[in-house]
Amino acid sequence: MEGYRFVLCVLEGVAVGHDTVVRHRCHNRRCFNPDHLQFGTQADNKRDDWEFAANGVDFDLL
Repeated sequence: MEGYRFVLCVLEGVAVGHDTVVRHRCHNRRCFNPDHLQFGTQADNKRDDWEFAANGVDFDLL
């Protein structure tokens, strides 16, 4: 299990399945800041990637 996934599960108090991904809103996979992390689907994560490629980081999310 990735460290950021563990951190978010503990802070949110939930256990999630493998079909749920952790979205890095800052687009930094090394980030452990819980304010930058949220659960989502693979489709949500891919949409984030497309938006990031088109527009860059949305600093309001950080």
